[in-house]
Amino acid sequence: MKFLRKRPRPDDLTTERRPPAQTLGRAIYVALLIMFLIFVLNYFWGDYFIFRSDGVVMRDQSTVAAPYIVQVDSIYVSEGQVVEKGQLLVKLLSVEILEHLADLSSKRATLIAQEADYKIRAESLKTLLPLAERQDARAQATVTEFDKVAGQKLIPSVQYEQAQRLQFEARRERARLTAENNVLSGEVTALDAALAEANAMFRDLQTVYSGGLRRAAVSGTIGPTVPSQGDVYRPGDPLMTIYFGEPYVLVYLPRRYLFSVYAGMELRVWDGQHSTPGVIKEILPVSNALPREFQNAFRPADRNQLAKIRLTAPLPFPLLQKVRVSAAYPKFCGAVCRWMLGNPWD
Repeated sequence: MKFLRKRPRPDDLTTERRPPAQTLGRAIYVALLIMFLIFVLNYFWGDYFIFRSDGVVMRDQSTVAAPYIVQVDSIYVSEGQVVEKGQLLVKLLSVEILEHLADLSSKRATLIAQEADYKIRAESLKTLLPLAERQDARAQATVTEFDKVAGQKLIPSVQYEQAQRLQFEARRERARLTAENNVLSGEVTALDAALAEANAMFRDLQTVYSGGLRRAAVSGTIGPTVPSQGDVYRPGDPLMTIYFGEPYVLVYLPRRYLFSVYAGMELRVWDGQHSTPGVIKEILPVSNALPREFQNAFRPADRNQLAKIRLTAPLPFPLLQKVRVSAAYPKFCGAVCRWMLGNPWD
């Protein structure tokens, strides 16, 4: 038997073409693995070497608070409104202060009436006291004359005793009027002091209450919280906040870092859309708890040192905007460097 065509052996692979190696998939896998490792290292230890932190766009604040229990009667401003110093903000109503004013007014009227009565009595005493003194002097002169002739038995004993009785009554009336005049003088002085104090308290309370009208102490912008008509506030509760002055970024410095942070350090501030340069103006010697939106849900509440950042370019952020602060990177840094610094949008 003879084969017409030679068939290839199935176990002979010398001329068989092999498929190309999967180099692209392997490269993608290695790249993803490297990026994952970089992400892990950046997440756990990046803060040691790269400045990045959170902050809030702020301005100086003037808080309008309730000095006593009040109810909001009228509102004359709205959220975000620009106001001038002295502009009317809100009208408050306080039953407690009105009761105090009525009570002080009643006490002032009572003191004025008492003072007028005491002054009338004092004037009467000033008129009667000289008469009592003259009556006492005449009675004394009469008794003295009777004493001279008493030994000669020239006057009846009844007249002598009557003269002595008149002298005693004149002396007693004079002493009574003198003592009452002295007491009234002291009482009038005390009443004058009490009335002056009551008038001062009444004026101060009227000044503080000022009809319930509250005006802006500074020129600025009304904050996001404005009371509504009918709201009731206790003493010390803030009614609204006025933001004034130049805007700055209040930044919470990292808890751990191996680089130096100093006043004058150049930084970048961004909010996910806009970016602007800034310089650390002041590092405050205090720390504060991070706002809730900055806290990590899987970590205990952090407290970081505060610093103020002065923006060196026109402000592109609204007030109270949450921003991200990072080190100022070089122009050739590229997207990867910007991502590690925490500012991928610039």
